[in-house]
Formats: sequence, C-alpha cells, structure tokens
Amino acid sequence: MNVISAGPLGLARSQRHRLEIQQMIDYCRANSPLPEAITAAEVGAAAAFLSSPLASGITGSTVYVDKGYHAMGMAVSPP
Repeated sequence: MNVISAGPLGLARSQRHRLEIQQMIDYCRANSPLPEAITAAEVGAAAAFLSSPLASGITGSTVYVDKGYHAMGMAVSPP
C-alpha cells in the first residue's frame, strides 16, 4: 500500500473555512521550492500513476504532492 500526502488544495469548501485554507495555501506557496498552488489534477495524476502497472514495484511509500514543501527547512518570515 502507498499513500499520497497532498499539500492544501483550493477545492470547493464552505465559507466558514475558506480563509483558513487560503492561508495554508499561501503559506505553502511561499515556503515551497515550486511557488505555485497545488492542483487536484496533480494529485490525481499521482494517484493514477500509483494505480498503474508503472508503479508495480513501489510499495509502502508516501508520495508527496506538495511542490517540495515537505523537504524544506526553516520557513520564510512573514512580510
């Protein structure tokens, strides 16, 4: 079994949590090596790959779809 660790996604969400999620998206964007938002298509592509025969030898792995955020050290100071 493999798992996907996705960064915060800007999917449809309730008004109540919109600001908090947007803040997480902005923070990850500012502190990732690839400074753009993560898309559902990118997460879906990783899932399709893991479900395909191309990934038959991959087991027990966590695939990070977060533009490199998981690999970063100290965060950028807020402006």
